[in-house]
Amino acid sequence: MLALLGLLLFLVPAQALTAFPPKFQAGKLSQDVVVRCDTSEQHVSWTLNGDEEPMAELVPEGQKLTILGLDLPATGNYSCWAGPVLLDSTYVVLSNTREEEINVSCQAESYNGSFHCSWPGPASAIFRACLIRSDGAVGPWVPVAGGQGRFNASLADPLFCPFGEELRPLQLHLEGLSDTSYLNLSRHFFLRDIVRPEPPQELMLQQRGEQLQLAWAPPASWPLPKSYFALLYHLQYELHNGTQVEQFVEGAEEAPVPAGAGRVRISCRDPYSPPAWSPWSAWMGLGAPQ
Repeated sequence: MLALLGLLLFLVPAQALTAFPPKFQAGKLSQDVVVRCDTSEQHVSWTLNGDEEPMAELVPEGQKLTILGLDLPATGNYSCWAGPVLLDSTYVVLSNTREEEINVSCQAESYNGSFHCSWPGPASAIFRACLIRSDGAVGPWVPVAGGQGRFNASLADPLFCPFGEELRPLQLHLEGLSDTSYLNLSRHFFLRDIVRPEPPQELMLQQRGEQLQLAWAPPASWPLPKSYFALLYHLQYELHNGTQVEQFVEGAEEAPVPAGAGRVRISCRDPYSPPAWSPWSAWMGLGAPQ
């Protein structure tokens, strides 16, 4: 599924990275890369992953080092020294140019400007994420959690206005790094296109004369007022004989219970956005209406 990423990022390092190094540099496969030592010293020595005689074609020249034809054995931590004194270090990795191989999925529960993204990736890699808002402002890097082959990040645009029209998309920027390779990609989207509400809540039965009425409330995370942020509800009743009855309700938060219903569940969505229904609520047992 991740062809080039599998070739590069899936190579498990001897000591996996746990955080982005202060300095790193990405180069293309088989091309020369110049690493510079940030120092005023004119005469420095170089090591690769602590090895003074690395198995790579290296050409030192004062404060710079040229890596001839970057390949996997030439990736790693390059350090420059003045005798026993460490002056500077740069992590050199291979650049991954196949952005489209990564399937990034983003979802928002509301119009408050916050959302969650996830994508597949190897355990040997680390990621960081930042948000470029619709006004062009760049947010801070946020931590990315990883485990069991997936990475997750939660981001928010603090200036997002739920009542305003989205004229320009948000931009998610991701950087991924292992001890051998680097991935840099961006995804553009409008928040309105990734909204998927949480399930409705507070399902309850109310007696209305001889009729039972089912009532519910919008998801707790859904914005107010209800008149502006309307929801379309999808009710699914299951009769005692196993037959399922569908019902759609808009502009209300209650509905009569069909005769013979044994249990019900409910979902919702924004009627004006793409049809992203919320997950179903848990089944609620009703019993036979009297």
